[in-house]
Amino acid sequence: MLAKFKQTYRELGTVDTLLYCVDKTISKLSSNKLVFHKYYVTRQPVSASANVPPTKALDIEIKQLASDDPVLATMDRPAATLQQRYLHGGHCFAAFKKGQFAGNLWLNFDQYQEDEVRCRYILQPTGQAAWDYDVFVTPKNRFSYVFAKLWDHANLLMDSHGVKYVYSRINYYNISSLQSHKRLGSKVFGTAYFINLGSMQLMFSRHFRPFFQLSFNRNDFPALYISGSSNHE
Repeated sequence: MLAKFKQTYRELGTVDTLLYCVDKTISKLSSNKLVFHKYYVTRQPVSASANVPPTKALDIEIKQLASDDPVLATMDRPAATLQQRYLHGGHCFAAFKKGQFAGNLWLNFDQYQEDEVRCRYILQPTGQAAWDYDVFVTPKNRFSYVFAKLWDHANLLMDSHGVKYVYSRINYYNISSLQSHKRLGSKVFGTAYFINLGSMQLMFSRHFRPFFQLSFNRNDFPALYISGSSNHE
């Protein structure tokens, strides 16, 4: 127990470690009725330059999946969630290594509706930003070119659409994801917080408008405006 706490402290630092402990304690005591989320919003420039040389990873193919593609059934997500992503403008790209599913990446342009909390991220200026999410590589392919090929394909598509920046959100305790994004040139752009109790949700941020919003309707997804005109680091 102590060893796990020390590891968490080394990875998260003082503030986020205390936050993590309080978060887990409250969730447990409330039987997950009171839930806290802290997200880091990251941003990185879009580049048409490939990470994988054209002579490498020739056995990896990237395909865009339609909403009725049977490959979706192999993903560890509820079918209803995946269909909602398509309804809200989601694009899914899958990697196949020697014909076998090896990973996936999702993209939205201009806005993204959250799966985990009630929120729509509105990216500004319109037409110049995208949102990447739910990036996954199968365990046996995590030390291969699969992720790099997926990212190259996404970058080429975004560049062809005139997208300048791609954003993502990462749970504050997901250190491995933060480090992976940093290796790609991504930086933390701001922070957003959500507190959920039943149908009530409190959303607040000192970086993105509106800075404070309270909602009670489970079907209400308040907008959070993320502007590329200023840097919040």
